[in-house]
Amino acid sequence: MNDRLIAIIIFIGIVGGFCQHKLTAEPKKDIVKQGKELFISKSCSLCHQTDKDTPSPVGDALKSPKFMGEFWGKKREVHIGIGGPIKEVVLDEEYFLESIEKPFAKIVKGSLPGMAPLPTTEEERKAIMAYVKSLSE
Repeated sequence: MNDRLIAIIIFIGIVGGFCQHKLTAEPKKDIVKQGKELFISKSCSLCHQTDKDTPSPVGDALKSPKFMGEFWGKKREVHIGIGGPIKEVVLDEEYFLESIEKPFAKIVKGSLPGMAPLPTTEEERKAIMAYVKSLSE
C-alpha cells in the first residue's frame, strides 16, 4: 500500500512539473493566440491587412496601416491629431497602445482617420499588440 501511494505521489509530481513547465513555456504563444482572436473579434482585421493573400477592402479605402513584412520598431510619419503637424515616430509598444486607446492622437501620414477607440481592457490591448508584433518579420 505504501509503495502504491509513493508511486502515485511521484507520478503527480512528475505530471505537475510537466504541466507547470507547459504553463511557463507557452505564455507567449497563448497571448499571441488570444491577441489574434481579439484582432478578429474587435474588427481590427477589417481595416488592417495581415496577409498578402487576404485583402482588406475597408483598409485599402482608408489607407490603413498594414501589418505585414518588417514593420515593428520601424519609423513612420504621423500627423499629430487630425490634419496636424507631421512627426516621425517608431512603431513600438507605447505608440501601438496609444493608437488603440486614442486613435486620433497620431494618424499615419496618408491614412484617413477612420478608427474608433476600441472598448478594450489593458490586458486585451496587450494581447492584440503581442499578436501584431508577432507578424513583423
